[in-house]
Order: sequence, then structure tokens, then C-alpha cells
Amino acid sequence: MRNLKDLDPKIHGDLAATYEEVMWLAQRPNVTASMARGWYTHVVASKLVRRLREFTGKVSRSAAESDSDTSLRLEHFKRMQTSVTQLVARHRASKKLDPDEFVQLVIDCERVHIVTVAENYAAMRADGNYSKAGIELLDWRKLPPGRQEFLWKRMLHGRVANSTKFKPKLA
Repeated sequence: MRNLKDLDPKIHGDLAATYEEVMWLAQRPNVTASMARGWYTHVVASKLVRRLREFTGKVSRSAAESDSDTSLRLEHFKRMQTSVTQLVARHRASKKLDPDEFVQLVIDCERVHIVTVAENYAAMRADGNYSKAGIELLDWRKLPPGRQEFLWKRMLHGRVANSTKFKPKLA
């Protein structure tokens, strides 16, 4: 898992500036912590995710067996939106500004598994509890090379910062 000292200084600066914007929004009248968090997750993140988001090497059994890439998702198993919203609410209430805590949280939460759309919603309903959601994770290395190729092309290449680490070595 990456931490602040391993992070590209440009990405750190971009995230710290985003935190300032989020917290400025959070102080505005009639703006909830969730609305302010949306500045990162729905506006700014699209510029950063290809350099920041990392695949864990875990794929749900259902995703590994799925024939359709349209039914697959990169799932933020650490509940990105909930976690960042809670941080914003806590910092707003305590009047504490800590951009490094925000940056570290985003680094942690931008780790993803490959799951199906149905599992993604089940995980949300189960507050991220994969057992309760009925999700079984498999290790990438145990998938057949052809399946790795399919998932790498459809889900990882160009979408996660560490995709080359998982590029299949086909014989």
C-alpha cells in the first residue's frame, strides 16, 4: 500500500489543493459534507485516477466467470464516497484542516477490486462487508491467462495506475 512519502509530489499537491477546495465548499451555507465531497469524487478525480487508482489483484468469482464486460466494475472496497464524506464532516465540525489526512485517505480508498455491477450494489448495501454481500474474491494470479487478458484489456489497461503489473504473459 502506498503512503504519502511514496506519492508523486505533483499528485500530492493536486490532492492537497482539492482538499482546500472541498473544505471551502463544506463551509458554504446549505452545502452538506456529501455535496462538498462530490467535488473530489465527481469533478476532480477524473483528472487524477489514472495516476492514483490501483488494482489490488483481487477479482470476485462472479466477475472472473462473467462473459460481459458491461456487467463489471472497479469497486472501491474501502467505500470512497462514505469515507471522504465522513472525513469532511469531521474536519468541518472540529474546524481542523489536515490535507495530509485527506491525501492518505484518498490513496487508501483509490484501491479497487474487479466485481460485477450486482456485487457492487450488494457491497454498498452491506456497508462494504463482502461476506455479508456474498462476494468471494479470487487472486489474479490464479485466473487462467485468457481470463486475465480479457479483464486486463477491459478493466485495467488505461484505468488503473498499476495496470502493467497485471498485464498477462500469454504463451
